[in-house]
Amino acid sequence: MTKSLLILITIFLAGSIILLLPDNNDPIIRFNKIHGPSLLDLAGLVLILSAWFASCIFVIKKWSQVLKSIGHSTAYFLVLLYVFSLSGVVLALILSLDLLLWTCIILAILTNVSIIITAIRVKEYKN
Repeated sequence: MTKSLLILITIFLAGSIILLLPDNNDPIIRFNKIHGPSLLDLAGLVLILSAWFASCIFVIKKWSQVLKSIGHSTAYFLVLLYVFSLSGVVLALILSLDLLLWTCIILAILTNVSIIITAIRVKEYKN
């Protein structure tokens, strides 16, 4: 593993731990009657999103190798599944549906991690 990848994993895990810490503070933003991040939650989300953004850039740079490695249909299926799961998260937040929310979050995380791992493991193809 490269040093930058370890840094990204550390930032993501730190954000996740901060997000999981219990807090009883008032939400700064309200998504619905039940959900809304407090200041502490927002700090964790910023760390998670920064690691996610950097991972997206990494995957985009390796996208041609990912396509060659797992095939076009599999790669685009994973992207479509990821987009649908993120849409499910938004829908669940709007409608206050906890089961849908957590199902879509887990599906999005698994899909995202599988794409990132594929991008990490691909070999450089020479034409």
